[in-house]
Amino acid sequence: MIAVLGLGSIGLRHAGNALALGQAVIGFDPSPERRALLADKGGTVTADRGQAIAAARAVVVASPSEHHMDDLRACLAAGRHVLVEKPLAHRVDGLAVLMAEAEQAGLVVAVAMMLRLHPAVRRAAEILSLGQLGKPLWGRFLAALYLPEWRPGQDWTQGYANDPKTGGALFDYVHEIDLACHLLGPAHVLASVATHTGSIGLAAEDMADLVLDHGGARSSIHVDYVTRPRHRYGEVAGTLGALRLDLDGRRLTWRDTSGAVVEDVTYPGSYADDYVAEMAAFVAAIDRAEPPPCSGAQALEVLETLISARTLAGLPS
Repeated sequence: MIAVLGLGSIGLRHAGNALALGQAVIGFDPSPERRALLADKGGTVTADRGQAIAAARAVVVASPSEHHMDDLRACLAAGRHVLVEKPLAHRVDGLAVLMAEAEQAGLVVAVAMMLRLHPAVRRAAEILSLGQLGKPLWGRFLAALYLPEWRPGQDWTQGYANDPKTGGALFDYVHEIDLACHLLGPAHVLASVATHTGSIGLAAEDMADLVLDHGGARSSIHVDYVTRPRHRYGEVAGTLGALRLDLDGRRLTWRDTSGAVVEDVTYPGSYADDYVAEMAAFVAAIDRAEPPPCSGAQALEVLETLISARTLAGLPS
């Protein structure tokens, strides 16, 4: 059985995907209404977090992000494998110790960096790992979406995104920082600026720009909550050519140094399929000891980069 802590939209998505993969699911949420939504899907529900953890062999932490650290600690103390929703936490204090304890106990700690499951990203990572792009030179990653359109009918100013300490564009778009690090390697923050445009009434930053150094290659990242129409893509250039990843369009285009197209593929499916693949990978990690797409140790490196960027931008901690 897999437990899901937190039955908001992402928790219910993970629970539904686990059920679809043939896993029994028990869900915890303090809200009776949220618990009822999982019960309608065929899951077991409880109002007791400890009961959910005790009943399961593995746990998905999908609680509000300020609770991730406490939930992760409780799961590991109970000897459970864990998939933590992004961000892993909001502070790095104590996380390295938790990761070491989990490794020593043989427990999987995976983090839900779902872009790693995107087929265009998988192919880009393969091309880079084989050296077919030559020496990586630079990357550019952009996620510019309009927050009020994410969940129609909900007040976006009342959600996690509007918390200046635990929300905002940088924490929410940790996926883009992870994508840059996944493709180009661990990063050091060279520059970081955050902006409150005021256009959608958030107290947290609604736009940010970063420049990262990946041991020689450089990347720039732009994220925001305020752009219409939406844009989400990545680009990587090397000494032997360049890649463009249209994430929404699920397309990868690879050109050589002359501009000739080496590969141009549009993959079927949607982000929903990537979430299913993410859950399947977690089950494979706990059943067959396959490495998860993003380990807790890898996510901790990304979190350290993100927090460094927030600090440099003068955002509250």
